[in-house]
Amino acid sequence: MLQVNPINALSLLFFAFVFTIWARWRNSRQYSLPPGPRKLPIVGNLFDIPSKGYIWLEYAEMCKKYNSDIIHLSALRNSIIVLNSAQAVSDLLEKRSSLYSSRPPTVMLGELMGWGTTSVFRPYDDVWKAQRKIFIRAIPPTDAKRFHSKQIAATHDLLRVLAHSDDIMKDLHTWAAVFIMDVTYGIQGEEAKPFLKTAIETLDSMAIAGTPGAFLVDQIPILKYVPEWFPGADFKRKAREWNILRIKMTEDAYRVTKERTAAGTATSSLASVALKQMDLTKDIAQQEELIKAASVTAYGGGSDTTVAALGAFILAMLMNPHVQTEAQRELDKVLAPGDLPTFNDEPDLPYISAIVREVLRYQPVTPLAFPHLVTEDDIYSGYLIPKGSIIMPNVWSILHNEEDYPDSDRFNPSRYLDANGNIDPNVKDPIGPAFGFGRRSCAGKHIALASLWIGVASILTCYRIEPEIDEHGNLMERKGEWYPGPTLFNHPLPFKCRFIPRCSEDAAE
Repeated sequence: MLQVNPINALSLLFFAFVFTIWARWRNSRQYSLPPGPRKLPIVGNLFDIPSKGYIWLEYAEMCKKYNSDIIHLSALRNSIIVLNSAQAVSDLLEKRSSLYSSRPPTVMLGELMGWGTTSVFRPYDDVWKAQRKIFIRAIPPTDAKRFHSKQIAATHDLLRVLAHSDDIMKDLHTWAAVFIMDVTYGIQGEEAKPFLKTAIETLDSMAIAGTPGAFLVDQIPILKYVPEWFPGADFKRKAREWNILRIKMTEDAYRVTKERTAAGTATSSLASVALKQMDLTKDIAQQEELIKAASVTAYGGGSDTTVAALGAFILAMLMNPHVQTEAQRELDKVLAPGDLPTFNDEPDLPYISAIVREVLRYQPVTPLAFPHLVTEDDIYSGYLIPKGSIIMPNVWSILHNEEDYPDSDRFNPSRYLDANGNIDPNVKDPIGPAFGFGRRSCAGKHIALASLWIGVASILTCYRIEPEIDEHGNLMERKGEWYPGPTLFNHPLPFKCRFIPRCSEDAAE
């Protein structure tokens, strides 16, 4: 048997340690960090990191200022890399995904609120892979048609309430939640609505807590030990309350599905399929935790992003009546009088598909994609990207690049069409950046896209979207604003409009 001399072993370990330190020192001397604001002693760029307003625009301006599509900031011990171009994102998050697929630890969202165990926020590890596998096995991209009837039914329910809507975004939340609750837990129709209030409050808290720079505890982790009563520690109270919401959202619907699966009365859903596929020879409790995490991720991601996108669509139609006219001209050519669109009509409605693309580009739901984490030192374009850096893809900048999308601040679905009115394959498709990058791209984007497409096509078939009328009978100004606070999800502020019927009231019956 081979004997190892302890002194030799220690010498080898010491050599490996010294070599690693030397290699990193050499890289730091040979390669500089990407450009960025001047760093102050100790705190670095703590006061340069945007934390209010449209932070994606501030990062875009930084990149312009330093004439680089990749910039570096530091905050105390955190290294932050902002990627401002499709090329940089593709080169790193796609082509080098083995290095760039993890997530940075988040104290507020991940630890204090408990979301760190779910696939959206956890590191790239075996548990993440197991959760992803549960989702893909239950809802494979190749089987999207299985959900078309549910999507159409939910959309017809939405059509019936829009004409009398007092709160558009609330009605959109109901539409999305009812469908996603059915897909995820098999809970259908009116039965799903009691879960809606908790879901909306929970997703709102996630959007606030997940925004980079929103809470100082993410920059100074030791603050998590400050007691809740301490002056300035209001974040601890928020985290406690938001964690209660997370637990309720995770447990309540799952409990219903588990009971029905055991009784043999559950309808097919992500959770019920996963429960039936459990390996009874392995740890059941551990498998259930994976199913809970995969399910709540699907429910949260599927509802909030779709609502934000369809809300952006309605506001875009209000602001661009000529786009409505063109879309309805196409719909009227394809559909028989009194008919509503189905997914079979999609190939014949390229302008509707172009509207969906432009909605995702013009006001991306996540203007700053969920941060990635690089797990090894890397060199890119002559710059050192240190191990452990937080990587922030600026989706807004990518989708407002004038070279790819001329006159990018104008809502223009025609940019995706060729001379014959078909989708032009030479125009960059914004759908990819809108749903994440590399191994972290959204596993359910096929569901979200289908819901958005049938929603857009159906609303434009049934309604003309017009401004409100004032007390004098005059049309009010067409205007819309977007939520300016730090948030993961970009969505319009509450707005009013009228849905003027183009089809009979019983068309959606």
